[in-house]
Amino acid sequence: MNIKQFTKEITVLILALIVAVGSYLLWDRHTYHDTANPKAALTKASKTKAATTLIFHKTGCADCRAVVTDVNRGIRNNANTDYMVVDTKDSDLYKRYNVVSVPTIIKLHNGHEVSRYSGTNKAEIANILADEAMR
Repeated sequence: MNIKQFTKEITVLILALIVAVGSYLLWDRHTYHDTANPKAALTKASKTKAATTLIFHKTGCADCRAVVTDVNRGIRNNANTDYMVVDTKDSDLYKRYNVVSVPTIIKLHNGHEVSRYSGTNKAEIANILADEAMR
């Protein structure tokens, strides 16, 4: 193999890697990352009496898509709270908490609801996702 061919193949591989990493980062920021088995996770969290935040969304919901980046940012910025992300299409947990619209964010403390927000106001979402909202 000559140097020109080798350089060309390495360049193509590097570009493919850049595209793959960039695509992953976009997907990570623009997708809800649902909690596996949210009912069991919620039961476990209630036993530890930890602060828990439930985030209800629905696949295909335009309002949910509009705020997914803000929700993911809020989760990343507030690591002291357990977050459970629930797709209402995959779980009936929304019935237990009387969720009638999405996105809905519910803060729980010791298993009891302390605050709730339904809507797409980015400031309200940031506020309810903040750790300080529990204090």
